[in-house]
Amino acid sequence: MDQRRRLFVVGSEEPYHRALFEALETICTVQTLAPRISWRGWLPSFGRRRHACELPRGAFSRHRWLVRILAPLVERRLLAIYGRADALILTDPHAWPYAIHHRALASVIAYLVSDDYAAYPHVRLDQEHDLVRHADLIFPVSRLLAEVLQARYGIEDSRVHIIPNGIPSSWLPAEPPPALPPRPPQRPALAADLVPADFRPLIGIIGVIGSRIDLLPIVAAHDALPQLRWLFVGPVRRQVPGLAHLQSSPRCRFLGAMPYTELQACFATLDAAVLPLTDGDINPCSSPVRFFSQLPTGQPILYTGTCAQIAETPRLAYHCADAQALTATLERLAAAGFQDGRAAERHRFATGCTWQKRAEAAAGALEAVLEARRRTAAAR
Repeated sequence: MDQRRRLFVVGSEEPYHRALFEALETICTVQTLAPRISWRGWLPSFGRRRHACELPRGAFSRHRWLVRILAPLVERRLLAIYGRADALILTDPHAWPYAIHHRALASVIAYLVSDDYAAYPHVRLDQEHDLVRHADLIFPVSRLLAEVLQARYGIEDSRVHIIPNGIPSSWLPAEPPPALPPRPPQRPALAADLVPADFRPLIGIIGVIGSRIDLLPIVAAHDALPQLRWLFVGPVRRQVPGLAHLQSSPRCRFLGAMPYTELQACFATLDAAVLPLTDGDINPCSSPVRFFSQLPTGQPILYTGTCAQIAETPRLAYHCADAQALTATLERLAAAGFQDGRAAERHRFATGCTWQKRAEAAAGALEAVLEARRRTAAAR
């Protein structure tokens, strides 16, 4: 973006949002809008010290009449504290009032869509409808999600720019994997108190264990292939079927949640990775961070269930339709020393999937709209 454009973001604390916004900071000046919503926001300050930006409860209510009544007060306070920016990126349907009532904050408003919110009972799709109807740009994370949103809300192609999830540039090895890697492969080891050095061959499942995960194919492969060892990294959000069986196995290690910035060592140490996805929920439209995170070091990737974005690159990951297919594929890979000849291809693809590349794409789309408006204004 030209001349260090100013960008506001209204986002969650999810690592993938933070990573994208941090990458955008290398291109433009980024400021997070984080007003405090409270009952005290209804009161004038009367000279007392107020939180940096305190807004009345109801400023982002589901009741449109209340939002309309409060809109002038809310916008005055937002402008007084934050001023104006060239662009504003929203990441949540609950932020819909920004796109309608607080347009004075930014010249261009974009909506970064990470999930199909029809799968979330607590999200009101009428709010998302209002947001996409008034946003200048829509940034879905996958092609299928873009198609779903366009069919649902009638969004024009010109407003849609796909911005998938990505990886930190620092996770890319300086050199691609060798064409003829050693056998057995030499993987960097984790600390011995986490995973013993001889705990191999090591198959990894990295990410949240919850409703989007199907562990039953993992159970079948675990029981059928006793030579394999299994590493699980990530919080357990739900006791899904098969979890207790795996937790009781001496051939499994569960490390729990780890900071996003520390996960690269876990991805790098694996001999192969499995994404045990379900067919439903938001998986078909998703952009799995765990998929992109596994690509740089080139190990084989297997996945179950349905994910259209992974299916777009069939040479990078093996789709296993059921437990039998997962077991057979792991057995074949194990016999080959987990070398499938595609490591360099995965690494090469990963170089185009950094958060910096994603940020450049988003900034380019925003700049194109800003420039088009500048030309239009100059021609008047």
